[in-house]
Amino acid sequence: MESQSVKVPNHDGAADPVCCAIALGSNLGDSLTTLESSLHVLAQVPGIELMARSRWYLTKAVGPPQPDYLNGCALLHVTLTPPALLEVLLQTEIKFGRVRRERWGARTLDLDLLLFDDLVLNTPTLQIPHPRMAERAFVLVPLAEIAPNWIEPISGKAIAELVQSVDCSEVSPMPLGHEPPQLLKKRLLYQGRKFAFEASRYRLPNRNEGEWECIRHPGGALAVPVTNDGKLVLVKQYRFAVQGRLLEFPAGTVEPNETPEETIRREIEEETGYRAQQWQKLGEFFVAPGYSDEIIYAYLAQDLELLEHPPDQDIDEDIEPVLMTVEAVEKAILLGDIADAKTISSFVMARPFLK
Repeated sequence: MESQSVKVPNHDGAADPVCCAIALGSNLGDSLTTLESSLHVLAQVPGIELMARSRWYLTKAVGPPQPDYLNGCALLHVTLTPPALLEVLLQTEIKFGRVRRERWGARTLDLDLLLFDDLVLNTPTLQIPHPRMAERAFVLVPLAEIAPNWIEPISGKAIAELVQSVDCSEVSPMPLGHEPPQLLKKRLLYQGRKFAFEASRYRLPNRNEGEWECIRHPGGALAVPVTNDGKLVLVKQYRFAVQGRLLEFPAGTVEPNETPEETIRREIEEETGYRAQQWQKLGEFFVAPGYSDEIIYAYLAQDLELLEHPPDQDIDEDIEPVLMTVEAVEKAILLGDIADAKTISSFVMARPFLK
């Protein structure tokens, strides 16, 4: 296979930034800390800018018997050549204790260069695209999360299409809140229509004991809707708790026996009058972990269709749709005109996908 040309530095020593994709994995030591720290280290290297990252996924190991892996992917903007970037990845592995003993053996950190723009490269030391990426669910699942429309240059297929052709049953998102305390005494103080409030006594993982109050919430689903001309659809909603109207992305509480995606597909039609044909999971996050276990599941909603007869809003809602440009939303956040935390967080998650 012949290699294509690589973007090289100009006469000033600089180069046009190129987008590339890397895979990260670990199954020895404190894998979560290692992976998070390795991204921080890479982002500090001159010529590398971290653009997007996936969630971490638990995956079954391939090869000799060994612990399960944490895997993920990241998108980088680089001004380095592929060999120079590969050397940075190898040195980062060594920094975090990588020792190469047996093929496919356990490791503290594994960094693979998957894609480098639309380059096809075949040398004794480096192949791009990565020669086995199209076979690996633990690569394609997180990569499809952050770059579903990237065309793999050899097959000519998008990542979202490639992931459909592999078995993803042994790849699952690392759950939030995976270190539960020991419950010593629990008493429910209030059960409301959408959430419960409780005060309980716990023994923490560090063996300390105490009483904590918590709002137990079933979680919420949120959409960042994008019209075909690039505008974002928000809603101006009256919020009783703050005694005023807030600009927010459409969202709703996940109902019993309903998935977050089912929730937000319903809510976006009720609150905005639009139906989305294309959905992409952005991620999930806690809203106020100091006193609540509520998780927001965020989605990017595209290819919008304005409904002629949208569903009726709930009787207790006071909502008005608002269309804004990406730049206007960004400015409103900086000026404090958008002060809803879940909207700000989701906008940050969606920003790499918004042109």
